[in-house]
Amino acid sequence: MTDFTDDAHGHEHDEPDGYRGPAHVVVGQRSPVIVDVELSGNFEPISGRFVWRGRVRELSRALGGDVAPAGTDLTITTPDGSGTARVSGLDLWGSHMVDGVTRPPFPVMEDTEGLL
Repeated sequence: MTDFTDDAHGHEHDEPDGYRGPAHVVVGQRSPVIVDVELSGNFEPISGRFVWRGRVRELSRALGGDVAPAGTDLTITTPDGSGTARVSGLDLWGSHMVDGVTRPPFPVMEDTEGLL
């Protein structure tokens, strides 16, 4: 496992309401793999909750060529925490697109209304 301090590759760990950089990703009962992720979130006023989504890059390569199909749950761990996301599909470049299921694995705006 890494300590997430490798800033030599230009990773930005201080994204507002998001995270971009290396993360540990666990698919099912497999061992964690370290891949780059881009995650962001925002408060959705219609649903009244904070939602997050993102992209997991090079996951298939890290899993030895296996593709996690849509509907697969992943645990994503960043320096700020862990969260569960569900694969919603693959983009044109083979990255896994994910939608958050639990609290996000990154800091979010202060919850003064009890909405998160």
